[in-house]
Amino acid sequence: MASGQFFDPLVALRITPLVSSTCTLLFAWDQHFFLSLFNDTSELRKKSAPMLKPYFNTFFSRGVFFVLGFIAVSTSTGIANLYSQPATLRSQGNYWWYAAGAAMSAGHLLYVPAVAPHVKALADAKDDDDVNGILDKWLKANWLRMVTVDFGAWLAFGVGALSTLRM
Repeated sequence: MASGQFFDPLVALRITPLVSSTCTLLFAWDQHFFLSLFNDTSELRKKSAPMLKPYFNTFFSRGVFFVLGFIAVSTSTGIANLYSQPATLRSQGNYWWYAAGAAMSAGHLLYVPAVAPHVKALADAKDDDDVNGILDKWLKANWLRMVTVDFGAWLAFGVGALSTLRM
């Protein structure tokens, strides 16, 4: 089995950051899609306001571990690819794609200062606070993060993996 006829660990290593960054990107998109529904219309904003704080707190506390896990897998396997046959990756022109993907995956965490205040504001919101307005701010930061580092990591790993594994 170690011969690579049935399972090739190098192929698994090359494709893993693409799979995990796909999960990160899809999770970010789902967050944006489902949470933005609470603010879709003025009527929905009014109806969702009382339940938004407990919903977001549960949603965030459960989801943060998935996101951090995907980021850890993407970053670590991206870096592992840089150390596994780097000369081959360089000759194929894919070394820097894996480097960029790993950097952008880790770059997701650079958005913590932009996102954390909104998470805290939602968690600590009082009855008279505009929780929908706070959610709007979180959605903007989440969208920006998704279309920059999450999409960028996915694209870089996609180019790297697909061109490395081309037949």
